[in-house]
Amino acid sequence: MDTRKEKIRRFTSGKFSLNDYLSVSSWFRKEEVQEELKQHLEEDWNETGNTGNDKRKLNQILDRLHHQINFNRMSSSSRIYHLFSRIAAILLIPALVTIAILSWFAVSNQDQTEPWAEIHSPIGTRTQFQLPDGTKGWLNSGSSIKYPVNFKRRNVEVSGEAWFDVVHRKSDEFRVITPFFDVRVLGTRFNVISYDHEKTAEVILEKGKVQVLGKNRTVQGELSPDEYFAYDKTTGKAVFANIDSKTYTSWKDGWLIFKNVPMTEIARRLERKYNTEIILHGDSLKSSIFRATFQDESLDEICRLLSSVAPIRYNVYQRKKQADGTFTKSKVEMWLK
Repeated sequence: MDTRKEKIRRFTSGKFSLNDYLSVSSWFRKEEVQEELKQHLEEDWNETGNTGNDKRKLNQILDRLHHQINFNRMSSSSRIYHLFSRIAAILLIPALVTIAILSWFAVSNQDQTEPWAEIHSPIGTRTQFQLPDGTKGWLNSGSSIKYPVNFKRRNVEVSGEAWFDVVHRKSDEFRVITPFFDVRVLGTRFNVISYDHEKTAEVILEKGKVQVLGKNRTVQGELSPDEYFAYDKTTGKAVFANIDSKTYTSWKDGWLIFKNVPMTEIARRLERKYNTEIILHGDSLKSSIFRATFQDESLDEICRLLSSVAPIRYNVYQRKKQADGTFTKSKVEMWLK
């Protein structure tokens, strides 16, 4: 039986079968095997002459390439094969080895008479997309969107975090659907956050105007630029606030911007970006206010920078492989000295 390594080698050489493609696609969507896949690709990196074992440099390249993946709707199986062949050819260049993978659009079971497409952003990446009507956007780490293939109804379902730049069409609304509320727009730029594991779901508006609708179709409120809406999943209460929208949406450009925010908010956004668990010890640390800007630094680097400007002590626990082959989640603990 073929090993994963053999199938990956065929894929990166461009000489892969449909079975190879389906196997590799499924592996890259499973977080528990990504460390093994990355190890195989690192071996290819070293075998092509990069024997310096500069893993930090390799990881930086991998991270940057993750952020450049653009998911676009395909019109036929021949186009997806051609695109994968081009990606495979690029992977032959040592400096462009990456563990990212394009996933083929899935058909939703929500409506048996209408096919739906789905776009995923793998853990640890940002993913750019374009919808059939020309609307563009970004998906944050571990997020996904679904939409009807014919797109006559401009309805998009979001899981995780997504930023949209919606094409305006008079009398043709665009709607973002979450389990907690819907967002109705005609043309605008805004951010939606709807992670299953987080306590709140949020909308941040950059430009234009949106309506937030409750699941009973009542209007929760309207947002103007630089306004924020948060829905508490436990209490069902909604909060509106004035904010600087750029500090919330800068993630799509590779930036994390914090302007006088408590450490609890910084930890929440770092958890989202790096798929990690951050434990803050002590109320003093949780309420400490910071002003900082980061651009694609590693989590280790961010912790080091925070500790250089504040009396913070921290421990970073890397993911560990378990007996069943899965990996534990990485974890960071922080204390004030």
